[in-house]
Amino acid sequence: MHEPDAAFPTGCYLCGGRELQLRFRERRAATPDPADDSFSCTNLGHGHHPPIWCCRTCGLLFQWPMPDSDDLLKAYSAVEDPLYVGERANRYYTFERVLGALGPAQSRRLLDVGAYCGYFVDVAGHAGFRAEGTELSAWAAGQARSLGLTVHNETLTERAESGDVDDVVTMWDVLEHLADPRAELEAALRMLAPGGQLHLSTIDAGSRIARGLGQHWPWLMEMHLYYFDRNTVARLLEQAGFTVDRIGLYSHVVSVDYLLTKVAAAVPAVGSVAESIRTVVPEHWRVPVNLGDNMHVVAHRPG
Repeated sequence: MHEPDAAFPTGCYLCGGRELQLRFRERRAATPDPADDSFSCTNLGHGHHPPIWCCRTCGLLFQWPMPDSDDLLKAYSAVEDPLYVGERANRYYTFERVLGALGPAQSRRLLDVGAYCGYFVDVAGHAGFRAEGTELSAWAAGQARSLGLTVHNETLTERAESGDVDDVVTMWDVLEHLADPRAELEAALRMLAPGGQLHLSTIDAGSRIARGLGQHWPWLMEMHLYYFDRNTVARLLEQAGFTVDRIGLYSHVVSVDYLLTKVAAAVPAVGSVAESIRTVVPEHWRVPVNLGDNMHVVAHRPG
């Protein structure tokens, strides 16, 4: 396996394969914004990233070189993201839509990993789950606590040491950010009761739109360390001890204003068009976004 500070990767994180090739060269903004936060949920750094490599054996895409794990932890701990709060109503709407996939609440214990401002914890709690969360950002965990929610400002591995046992673990848009996703999934497995479910969403690098857009796929970003497809995410989950039940699509709901901001950042050439649309469409309109490149993966702990 490769060393984090090596100039080139020498082995695949997922399968150990050594047939690796550079898939996408490094891309950086010509004039970086010093105020840019590359690790906030709503950051606009689409298309800006370090080199991205591909394992020719299993197909996994990954950023290289990888950031130092301690530096990464500090970066996420320091994140503040008021734009996310501005989209609160649509975040709730997104989570309310996906909640039905978890089955009846029946006072089951639920842990939301990467809970951010706690909106899914809130939705799940109101539905009847005994819901808590974990979140690295001190600011986001504070936002959640201001809503009266239990969100622990710690890593999933640290939470697993608590001895708590959950019936459901959720990880919405988290897996691609993790330096060691297998270790975090193993921690999730330890927290689940036998038969307990894991629900996660992550971007799908094997989707038609991702393959069609290639280097212009907007989810190639600094904060995404791994890019899974349906085969590689299933393989990772199985390595961590899970049984994969199904893989479907995941949708986000956003405001027109937020969507146009994202589109303009991802495709600067259409910025003027986006601004024209903004002048005639109510900014609060909700837009479901599903281009087929977001997966909803359901797995369980055997037993």
